[in-house]
Amino acid sequence: MKITDNSSEKIKQFLVVAATIGTIVFNYFAATGFAGGVATNVVSDKTPTNLTPAGYAFAIWSLIYLGLIAFSIYQALPAQLDAFRALRRTYIVSCVANCVWLYLWSRELLVACVGVIVVLLATLAYINIRLVKTASNGEYWFVKFPFGIYFGWVTAATILNVTIALAANGVQFPDPTANAIGAVLIFVAAALGVIVRLRLTNYFYPLAIAWALTAIAVKQSRHTLIVAAAAVGVIACLIAALSFVMNMPHTEEPAAE
Repeated sequence: MKITDNSSEKIKQFLVVAATIGTIVFNYFAATGFAGGVATNVVSDKTPTNLTPAGYAFAIWSLIYLGLIAFSIYQALPAQLDAFRALRRTYIVSCVANCVWLYLWSRELLVACVGVIVVLLATLAYINIRLVKTASNGEYWFVKFPFGIYFGWVTAATILNVTIALAANGVQFPDPTANAIGAVLIFVAAALGVIVRLRLTNYFYPLAIAWALTAIAVKQSRHTLIVAAAAVGVIACLIAALSFVMNMPHTEEPAAE
């Protein structure tokens, strides 16, 4: 039975690597419009909202995907066969959700996108909950780091996705009301950054939230309330993340004789 279980888990190790590669390739095709729909950035530009971030914000995907490549390689090592049994299946589901979201987004099915990105968010929440305790520097940087950044960014993206879906379906507010709602949503994102940092001891999650809020402030520079709310949110998230250096796992140095 143990041999059968190990064989099954080795297959999952391979599937994790394949899922990561497939997601990155599909993301490239979706971003360039080669997937048969509209390029992802074009869809965002069609429906601007008071929470739309500056275009550079999406560069974080490069960091996320590099991190997921590192995780995929790390979990595929023979020594890590048992360490990530509880995560591999959920991770594969997250990759499927990522690709489905890209497909729907490229076809401007924005309401359906909300449902899918919530599924993606739920899978990342589960993974991060399972990573509260990290056993080594390798696990910290190759697993907790990429999934913390990924979770934080998808949290911000979920909020933005909802606002875009509403706007695309004719839900509009006067500027003062829209700015007030935007400020509240920014505070919600910042609060989540602090809460996740405290509850899951993940110092990378609030950094991704701070990145998103900074990009929102840059893009929405003419909306004073949005900029002010984003500034407060960024400061709160950075303070929450500040202590990560002191709480990193350290390798014990042998005592000098």
